[in-house]
Amino acid sequence: MLKLVLTLLVAPALVGAATLAARRWGQRLGGLVSAFPAIAFAVLLIDAHERGAEFAARAASSTLLGLVTLSVFLVVFGRVAARNGWGPSLLAGWAAVGVVAAGIGGVSFGPAACLTIATASLTAAFFALPKTTAHAPPPPALRSELPLRMAATAGLVAALSAAAAELGPHVGGILTALPVLASILAVFTLAQHGAPALQDLLRGMVTGMAAFVVFCALVAALVQPAGIATAFPAAVLGALAAQAAAVRMTARGIPLAT
Repeated sequence: MLKLVLTLLVAPALVGAATLAARRWGQRLGGLVSAFPAIAFAVLLIDAHERGAEFAARAASSTLLGLVTLSVFLVVFGRVAARNGWGPSLLAGWAAVGVVAAGIGGVSFGPAACLTIATASLTAAFFALPKTTAHAPPPPALRSELPLRMAATAGLVAALSAAAAELGPHVGGILTALPVLASILAVFTLAQHGAPALQDLLRGMVTGMAAFVVFCALVAALVQPAGIATAFPAAVLGALAAQAAAVRMTARGIPLAT
């Protein structure tokens, strides 16, 4: 119950932060903010306290493996959205996620393999996304947009969290990485701001996932030998460093709003 409540608070808050960042600095920075591993932090920390370090380590590795589903979703959604609306794009994206999730749900890899697979899938996704020639400007603020995004996120998170609680560390970890926030942000961005803004958002998400990967990899590697009190602060610091590097790299080529 604590995991569900905390996740229901963190996920909408992260969507809200990403939305506000997009309004202030543009969609690519908004997508980058959305990739910060706040939800993974909440889920894995509770796992570690309630079920032990070994469970948390396995869940962190499976979360890395689950990033394959996110990579697939971003590419399929982005490519379908180049010629279609948000409905067909969302349907195609989640259909692809279902196929991939079914394929990896029954297999298990070690932490190093999961890290390699996650990194390779996100790198491939970055190059497979439709190319953009210019950055979309920061979108206008719509009064109803933020609460609608946050409410939709809470509903999706509640459904997935209820399923993950009963399915063990492997499947639960994969479910943690499913593209819930990406779905909400992508649908609203495409519907309200168009395909160029969407492509900027998706590229920002992929770039920002470096922080997510670093966080999960450090938890998987450190939580058993070093303990919860050492592993999680180290993982958060690593994620913040990766996020800061991604922001600097991304912001160099984007004229920010003042």
